[in-house]
Amino acid sequence: MLEPASGTKETIQINGHLLSVPQFHAHLHAWGVEHQRIFPWRITNNPFYILIAELMLRRTQARQVIPVYNQFVAQYPDAQTLVGTPPEEVAQVLFPLGLAWRVPAFQQMAQVLVAEHDGQVPSDYETLLTLPGVGDYVASTVCSFAFGQAIPIIDTNTVRVAGRLFGLATHAESRRRQPIRQLLKALLDKHNPRAYNYNLLDLAALICTPAHPRCASCPLIQGCVTGKMRTLGNC
Repeated sequence: MLEPASGTKETIQINGHLLSVPQFHAHLHAWGVEHQRIFPWRITNNPFYILIAELMLRRTQARQVIPVYNQFVAQYPDAQTLVGTPPEEVAQVLFPLGLAWRVPAFQQMAQVLVAEHDGQVPSDYETLLTLPGVGDYVASTVCSFAFGQAIPIIDTNTVRVAGRLFGLATHAESRRRQPIRQLLKALLDKHNPRAYNYNLLDLAALICTPAHPRCASCPLIQGCVTGKMRTLGNC
């Protein structure tokens, strides 16, 4: 499925469609400079804050998370404070998100951080996966957003963008398939992964939406198979 064209790492060719990776990065970055969304967890490099935010954001809209996140990190600025807090108090803070059932996972995670990592969030992807409540997506976001590591963010949204670029059909389970994961790794901007990943997520949220993508406003339209077909009225 994924085949570097002309033996270089600067182009990707799939099903006859050739994409210039540097141009893709440049267009996405230029769009992000103007349109990247601002959230409180994006203006910090604190790994604990970013980890907490990503746990809250699962299946929850960002605008709902903002006030809860702000209150949470103000009251529990580190793992040690969270460990020493009664569970019912933490549950009350998380209640507006409907996350009361996750309270044990939050505190178990904090307990592991304190007991095994001196209260610090580990920067290693595999170690992050050992934390209660942390899976592939959250581990990847922490590595990228907190530590600036060149790791792609792979979820249904980024998979949708990548798939549409090459005219590939995707579905909920596509994120688990190696070909699409390899494609997202090949598309990653390894020189500025933090900004790249934020921009790709924002493009998926604002432009390349699931039901009604705004292809005519997309900065990637010139290199997108699906976008060109939509603007021509072929799909």
